Amino acid sequence: MKCRPSLVAVLVLLPVVAFGQDSTAKGNATPFHKGQWAAQFQGATAFGSLGFIKFRSPTRALVLDVRIGGAHSEDLRTDSSGNHFGGLNSNASAQVRFGWRWYSGDGTATKVVSHYSLGALFGFSHSASVFPPSGAQQSNGWTGGAFGDIGGTYLVTSKFGIGALASASLSYQRGLRKDSSGGRFRDWSIGGSAVNASLVATLYF
Repeated sequence: MKCRPSLVAVLVLLPVVAFGQDSTAKGNATPFHKGQWAAQFQGATAFGSLGFIKFRSPTRALVLDVRIGGAHSEDLRTDSSGNHFGGLNSNASAQVRFGWRWYSGDGTATKVVSHYSLGALFGFSHSASVFPPSGAQQSNGWTGGAFGDIGGTYLVTSKFGIGALASASLSYQRGLRKDSSGGRFRDWSIGGSAVNASLVATLYF
């Protein structure tokens, strides 16, 4: 089991920075207000996500982020007797992130706001493969852990903003794999991701 120093540093220092920002910067002000909602669309090289933001004050909000992925492929073999099924691979995953976000701005008319988030993540994954005549196998797993992110948003209008987000996570994963011969295999791991950058678009209501 290995933990990258950069990942550990982000997860340890982020809540300290966020708390310090919210508690000491009494002059901090943003264009947002208590009770306001927002929808966040995140794009990256490996996945995208849809998030919902509920402001509890002009500088603090609850964040719920949903990430869904999957793929399916089949192998079709052709010989002198025609086409034959050669196998398939299928996988799907879902992850939910929930936590607090702290915002910082220079005033209610500012165009640029920065933010930090900290929270918990939960996920589920499923995969299946079939390769005749060797057999088939499937696996199911779940994930639990913590995440942190830091980013900034430029408010193009009062209702729309674009920006960037860098996130890191640390998680525990556990899975069960079964094969067509009746075998059952359990595994677990502790890992995480270092800083992943993505582009973000946000709609404010």
